[in-house]
Amino acid sequence: MVKYLGGHPLYHGSTRTLESQSHCSSASAAAVAAAALPSPRLPPGKPEHRPADRLTCTSISRICQRMIRRFANIVVEKGSSGNYSLHRLDVSKRLFYPSTAVADAASKETGKMATLRLPAPVMRFHPLPTGSSWGVAKLDLFALLSPHSSEDKIFCSDSAGHNILYQADSNSIQSMPAFNSDKGLMPATISVARPDAPLEDLYVLSSVMSSFEVLSFSSRSRHEDVQMSRKHWHWEPLPPPPFTAHLCSHTVVGDGNTICVSDIGSCGCTYYFDTVKREWRKAAGDWVLPFAGRAEYIPDLKLWLGFAAGSHNLCAWDLSVMDKPPTLLVSTDIKTPEDWSATRLNILNLGSGRFCIAKIFQVVDNTAGASGWDIEDKFAVLTGVEMVMGGGEKKIERITKQF
Repeated sequence: MVKYLGGHPLYHGSTRTLESQSHCSSASAAAVAAAALPSPRLPPGKPEHRPADRLTCTSISRICQRMIRRFANIVVEKGSSGNYSLHRLDVSKRLFYPSTAVADAASKETGKMATLRLPAPVMRFHPLPTGSSWGVAKLDLFALLSPHSSEDKIFCSDSAGHNILYQADSNSIQSMPAFNSDKGLMPATISVARPDAPLEDLYVLSSVMSSFEVLSFSSRSRHEDVQMSRKHWHWEPLPPPPFTAHLCSHTVVGDGNTICVSDIGSCGCTYYFDTVKREWRKAAGDWVLPFAGRAEYIPDLKLWLGFAAGSHNLCAWDLSVMDKPPTLLVSTDIKTPEDWSATRLNILNLGSGRFCIAKIFQVVDNTAGASGWDIEDKFAVLTGVEMVMGGGEKKIERITKQF
């Protein structure tokens, strides 16, 4: 099973590899503030080692100084057992070359990927063996709390609504309040910062039901006229969205306090949710956001990065003008074999214009007599990219570490 969280849910699906245009065989996987994958199993023989892959201590230090996030947190489900393990991959050492030139030279030298071994797990998770309206007990949601200011606070929820917070740096677990209502499978999670709060609010919106609430760290209580003596985590129900069909895309716009979502149901419309006024409103005109899933706002570049609906190309848009369809600024295709079909997509913002691109692929059996639904393989690919200025324009370059 694969889940990806950069403060946002990862995506489900059996898989066998974690790649950065990098490879790591496994049996099923998931990613937190990075990616989640199945238990790793390496093929016979030792992984390849190439001179071009060696980074000096100085170059690694320079990469770390440029990046606001160091780790990709990888959650791995063992088969379909419901047993999960958390792995923390140091992307500053594993995912990037010191320059595009070095990456190109290494790619030309061998032209193929070698195996990447996942680090040892730092924690294991098991859902309570209780029934739920969604069938077998699972950990349906992993999300990174306050992803813009930390990378170790991992929120976890099972199919019965039991929630915990794991803090990787201190290796500690904290029980968390339960949802006010069922969120179903794979809800959208959106982090929004408040100037009066040390930690970001986590908004959770069901993708198929009218269920919406926010997790906040404050001294407020369920009763608006009551103040608690100490700050604590608590859920607050929010006005349900004015649509009941499937949520297809979302992001944060405006001053950072407005959530923008698109509905691909009967109306095909876009809506805004003001997190201060706690009010929904429909955007002018009938249009939908052009990306699939979530787009990540990059403050220092003043653009939104995501995957184009349909083509799944990595694109950058300008959403600074409210009530108008986004303007496409940059589009690039990260090359993969033609028989690889992307089923899940996500982006981890590492800071300083660098990103970890996570894609879950499946390979379909196209041989004669195959049904078209026969899946030969499922796996995840992690790719490191950098947004740079070229000739006065922004462009995307790949400086991926090959394994």
